Amino acid sequence: MAKANLAANSPTPPKSSKVHHRQPSEAVNGRTPAQQAEIERIGKADTYCPLDRDQDLFTWLNDQRDLKLCGYVVGTRGSGLLKACEFYRMAHVRRRGSLFEIPATVFYVEMLQRGKATDLYRGILGQFGHPLSNLGTLRHLRSRTWDNLQRYGVKILIIGKADYLKLEALNELMDLYDHQKISVILAGTHYLEDILGRNHPAYVAINNSFLEWHEFPALTSNDVAMVIEHWEQTFLTQKNRLNLTHYPEVVETLTEKSGGLIESLYDILRQLAMFTVDDPDFELIPSNIMAYLSHRKPPTQKIG
Repeated sequence: MAKANLAANSPTPPKSSKVHHRQPSEAVNGRTPAQQAEIERIGKADTYCPLDRDQDLFTWLNDQRDLKLCGYVVGTRGSGLLKACEFYRMAHVRRRGSLFEIPATVFYVEMLQRGKATDLYRGILGQFGHPLSNLGTLRHLRSRTWDNLQRYGVKILIIGKADYLKLEALNELMDLYDHQKISVILAGTHYLEDILGRNHPAYVAINNSFLEWHEFPALTSNDVAMVIEHWEQTFLTQKNRLNLTHYPEVVETLTEKSGGLIESLYDILRQLAMFTVDDPDFELIPSNIMAYLSHRKPPTQKIG
C-alpha cells in the first residue's frame, strides 16, 4: 500500500528539452561560414610584387657579388626589404626538397634576436639542412659553415635582420670574407647604420669592412597603385575587386596611411577587403574609404 501511494504521488518526469544543433549554414558571430572562410583566406593573403626599386637592389647586389665587396642595405621595417632579398635568392638558387642544388651562388639567412656568433652559424647551417646545425662548439660550427659555403659555391651571403648581430658575429663575418672572399651583405633597418658607425675602437674595423651601402626606398604613389592592382588581381575575383586605383585620391590616401611601406599597405588592403565581405553594401567611394581609415595613423619612418 505504501509503495502504491509512493508511486501515485511521485512527480511526473520532466519532458526532455530539445537541444538545438546549429546548422552549418547558420551565421557565426554575424558571419556565414562562407563569409568566415573568405575572411580567413584574405587574412592569409601573402605575395611579392616586384617593382623598380627591387630591380635597383638586385643590380646593386649583383655588383657586390661580382666584385667580391661587402656592404649593407637598409630599409624601414615593413618596407619589404627582407622579402626582396629572399626573392633574389630564389631567382638564383634552386631547391630540391629541403636542400639546395649545387651551385648555390646566393645564400640568404635571417638572424634571430640574440645574434651571437653561434646563432649566426646555426642559422646558416639550418638553411643548408645540415644534420648537425645545432651541435658543437663555436669552432665546430664555424668549420662546418665555412665548408658548406665553399662546397655549395656561395658567392654572396646576405644576412637579414642584421641589426640583431652582436660584435662577435660581425667579427666572424669579417674573418669569413678574409678567408673565402665571399661577398657579405648586411640587410636591416636604419639602426644598422648606427651599429656599424659606433664610436668605439672595437667597431672601427667593422665599419671599414662594410663601406658599400644601398637604401631600399619607400613606395611612391605609382608604386602603391601597382601594388594595389597586383594584390587585387592575385587574391580577389573579378566580382569582388575593390577597384581602388579608379580614384587617384584613394591611392594618395593609401600612400600616406601606409607610409610607403608595402607590408603596411597589405594590411590596409586586407582590412578593406574583409570589411566589404562583412558589409557587401559598403560603397567603396573615396569619402567612405577615407572615413574608414581615419582611425589609422601612418607608421614612423627613419628617426633623425
